[in-house]
Amino acid sequence: LPAVYVITEGNCASASLDAVDLFTRFEGVKLVGAPTSADTNYLDIRRETLPSGRGWIVMPTKIWVGRPRGSGEVYRPAIEVNDLEWSSDILLDHIERDLTD
Repeated sequence: LPAVYVITEGNCASASLDAVDLFTRFEGVKLVGAPTSADTNYLDIRRETLPSGRGWIVMPTKIWVGRPRGSGEVYRPAIEVNDLEWSSDILLDHIERDLTD
């Protein structure tokens, strides 16, 4: 099988984590980059101002029951990129090294 590389970065959350959930089901998929962020099983939040006007509360309106990825779970890439610069050339270099190993 040919390798498929999915680039992840530290701000990956919500719908992008749902995409990684799907991609990682297939053989030959490798994550490259940084560990992802995490999310919870709670979805679609709403923000309500308190009656005093001095603060607010954030309330989820939905919950995903039985989601395979746990609440607070992150993805750790097979190829971690720790370079200070994240350019296409840097990422391709990491991938090319993996292909030649």
